[in-house]
Amino acid sequence: MDIDERDIEKGALPEILPCFYSNSISYLNELSDYRMYAEVWSNKKSKENMRRMEMGHAGYLKTLEFGERKKKRKSDKVRFDYFVVADSIIYKLYKNVYGEQNVFIQMGRAQTNTIINDIIKAEATLETQPLRRESEFHSEGYLPETFEINLKELGLSQDEKSGKYYFEISTNSDDIANSYQKMILLRVLGKYDVIEKLQILNKVGRKSIRCLFEDPGYVTKRIGKSNAVPRLCVAWPFHETLIFDFAGMPEDYEDTCLLGTYTKAKEGEAGSEGMFDGSQLDSYA
Repeated sequence: MDIDERDIEKGALPEILPCFYSNSISYLNELSDYRMYAEVWSNKKSKENMRRMEMGHAGYLKTLEFGERKKKRKSDKVRFDYFVVADSIIYKLYKNVYGEQNVFIQMGRAQTNTIINDIIKAEATLETQPLRRESEFHSEGYLPETFEINLKELGLSQDEKSGKYYFEISTNSDDIANSYQKMILLRVLGKYDVIEKLQILNKVGRKSIRCLFEDPGYVTKRIGKSNAVPRLCVAWPFHETLIFDFAGMPEDYEDTCLLGTYTKAKEGEAGSEGMFDGSQLDSYA
């Protein structure tokens, strides 16, 4: 589905989620494809065909300023905000044959996204959340498979500021040596042309991809109170380092975006005075 046929809403997750068909929320690889398209289109659209020379925070601010003066397509909006995606993230604890405890991350589809589904159950009505086939919103190539990875296999380091764990991959890479990190990267960028996508990102100044995960020690303590620890998957704005948080909590992202398809009720509202009408939408970079 074309990016300009999708809808974007920003706000607190419990408030904006009921605006959408529940199974229309974009998956991470789908959002990344839209962002890749927007990145390439943005760098080629100027009459001078010049790329931005400033990167990082300065380049980000410059692009926002440029967006206030020039008309933009909806595709630009997907690059410069926080987006919660439909991918389910669950942390589980398993014991091996020696009795050692290992923390695993399980990634799946929207049906097993505990946080989103709990909000839907609490907020949805038959009028605002009608049932429609997932195939109406996502092509088969965007539907992710479910898999589990032992966090020990990811070679994680701890971020002292957030307390979360992470690994980082340079976009100037011809291959990903750690096969488990590569599985996560396929989740982020999609299973096709991953190295080519990394090279495109590198050429436009996106230097690395960082993936954040929950502290295994914290998961071990929490598991005693529940069978699993659910988290959100959140794509951060495009900066020099692209960050994907696989340990998001709603209270940490009280102002975020969703990309999906409005219900008919919301479509009627957006047509008159919705948050992203034509004039307001074009003001975003």
